[in-house]
Amino acid sequence: MMKKTKVKKIRSLLAAVFCAACIPVSAEIDFDNLALNSDNSLLFTVNQVLPGTPEYKSLFVTKLSKTGIAYEPEILTCFPEKMELLQEGKILQVRNRYGTAEYNIGNKSLKWESETNSIPVEYTHIGAVSVSPDGKWLCCNRKTKNAAGQLILVNTVTKEEQLLVENNPFSYEEVNVKWAPDSNALLYEKNGSIYFITPGAAFKNVQLPEEYRKIGEGYINSVQWTKHRSLIYINGDIIYSIQENELYTRGLYSALVGNGNIIGRLPFSFDSVYDDFFCDDSGKQLVIITSDNMLNYCSTGTKGYEYVNIKAVYPLTGIEGSVLGCDVFWNDKGLPFLWIDILKFENGRKSSFVYSLYGKMEQILSVNNSQKPLASPNGKNIAFTSGNSLYIYDLNEWKQKAVLSGEKIYSYVWKDNSTIFAGGQSTCRQLKIDYKNGTSQSTVEFLSSAGEAFWDGGKITVKLSSGTAAYVYDTGKNSWNETKKESAFIVNRSEKNGSFRVFLGISENKNFLNSILVRSLSGNVLTYSVFKETEQVVGDNKKVALIFDAMDSAEGLPEILSVLSDFNIKGTFFINGEFIRRYPLETKQIASTENECASGFYSTADLTAKNFVIDSDFIKRGLARNEDEFFAATGKELGLLWHAPYYHSNELMRKAGDDAGYRYADAFVEVNDRLTFEECASLNKKYLSSGELIDSLVQNLKDGMIIPVSVGKCTGTRKDYLYEKVDLLISAILDAGYEIVPVRVLLNK
Repeated sequence: MMKKTKVKKIRSLLAAVFCAACIPVSAEIDFDNLALNSDNSLLFTVNQVLPGTPEYKSLFVTKLSKTGIAYEPEILTCFPEKMELLQEGKILQVRNRYGTAEYNIGNKSLKWESETNSIPVEYTHIGAVSVSPDGKWLCCNRKTKNAAGQLILVNTVTKEEQLLVENNPFSYEEVNVKWAPDSNALLYEKNGSIYFITPGAAFKNVQLPEEYRKIGEGYINSVQWTKHRSLIYINGDIIYSIQENELYTRGLYSALVGNGNIIGRLPFSFDSVYDDFFCDDSGKQLVIITSDNMLNYCSTGTKGYEYVNIKAVYPLTGIEGSVLGCDVFWNDKGLPFLWIDILKFENGRKSSFVYSLYGKMEQILSVNNSQKPLASPNGKNIAFTSGNSLYIYDLNEWKQKAVLSGEKIYSYVWKDNSTIFAGGQSTCRQLKIDYKNGTSQSTVEFLSSAGEAFWDGGKITVKLSSGTAAYVYDTGKNSWNETKKESAFIVNRSEKNGSFRVFLGISENKNFLNSILVRSLSGNVLTYSVFKETEQVVGDNKKVALIFDAMDSAEGLPEILSVLSDFNIKGTFFINGEFIRRYPLETKQIASTENECASGFYSTADLTAKNFVIDSDFIKRGLARNEDEFFAATGKELGLLWHAPYYHSNELMRKAGDDAGYRYADAFVEVNDRLTFEECASLNKKYLSSGELIDSLVQNLKDGMIIPVSVGKCTGTRKDYLYEKVDLLISAILDAGYEIVPVRVLLNK
């Protein structure tokens, strides 16, 4: 019944899944829904709770024999952690912890193209890909280091690859490239400059050398495509426009003709590391956002050397929360709308708002905990999530045009202007929208995870958790068809037939909550595990803690809190009195989360400096004052953990803290994220970028280690900051086989 070649692939993956010696975090693997039929075929589900990934039940099938399983388990569901449309909308690519599958939209069949080499029950974070608008090409960042990877261009049909950048900054959120609307050109960054490549020429090996494909200096935020096949490029305070068909000419003769046609000048210098801009279809209107705190809405004039016309300037600091990110969308009239994601000061939860930017900055929509909004291909409509629904809104009037409800949506992608695929907790659905008549219709394409699984008349059947629908597995297409049979809604599972009995037993492996056991009922009585790894004795995982030092600046706080929430990991914030006095709202924001809060003393002064004479009472009073200020700002008590500013302490200070009821937290400070270029030069130390800091920290990991991360910027010059890549730090720690816990957990061991 099952395809054995595919089964072997899946099993090789599952063998790695249950390799007990390699599991780095508490996998919490839970087997359930055992269903045995008369043909000795066994259904079961695998539920996994992992940091940074959704929790879902995957359905498997295998067959039993007297000595063990007859063939390896095959996965029957496909959870859409990430989805992309390929090959001109014919193929829906689905990626999750088990690998990559392709769903043929035309014949409604699903097949697994590849299984990941990583172990699904270990920490697995699905990376980003960037697909061309026609789906013929994609770009991905193949991770080779903790914070870097290879930028790869892929032909989605032949799977051929082209290496674009050997050492590219890695991000889980996005790939640092931008596609032309017609898919004929791609922009990418390399060593602080922007280049272009035409995929068709690249795979035919007729592409010009890279030095002749340079646009100019800057990072990917310094360029944007318009709908009219032109490129807007900002370098410093100068705005350029380049037609797509002029790219090769500009690249070959840039020394003579410059970077493009100058269409305007900004009254400030654009920083492509921290700033971003958005342009309308023509490229004549721009919205520029500087460091997520100031928005400039402007238009270019008739003469290129003139300053842009500033239509409006809006500070983003008046919004009651910390800014996580922004998007700008333009309607048919060329009017811009701002989508802004924030973490609220009052509760630390993510919220999104939509503002009109013409006339005045006016709020027109509020959304709770949405994923990144997606505009339809023609730019007339926008899709976003909230709660257990996917919403489609018109960009001209900002009115709801359709809604898909019933389950939490984790990923979604537009097929065309009136069709969108939504990957939910239970199903992947296709939503077709009739804008003229104001109606919509959804169909289930395949199952994301299993609700109640059982055998019904020899067929594999799943009743959704909602109880409103049931589906039968199509073995030929590896997909699911809805059924209306009454028996499909009556869960009838058997754990016994004439030959075997299956049951859930205790696992000796702490990474499993239970074990699937099989007992033969005839001949030689034998009991065996479906997965022998569950019988292996595995001890506790190694643990480390992350400290976040809130000293005197708060630039990285939104990103840190957001990443911790995404990974469902608790950190420990050591909050200094200076931070509380400068940022009472941000202090309250930290306290409103479930992260641990501790004392970083009330002053940022180095207490071991020669110009200080410190006694025991000074330390006790300083700790008490910090408690009072924290309570005044948050209404909550500060935890009784502390460390001295910059981790500079002596025996007197530590004993004074002990006498005051505090425990001292010693952190690993040999790798210091506060060291600047200037300090490294004076101390004759090597400067470490954030990626190098992560590499060094991982190399030094040991059980019980406390790793410090500064919440904000420091005085002096750094190219980047560790807080900007805290997600990569967490990933690297988990990949190295460690569990991340609050500091108090380590001290209580």
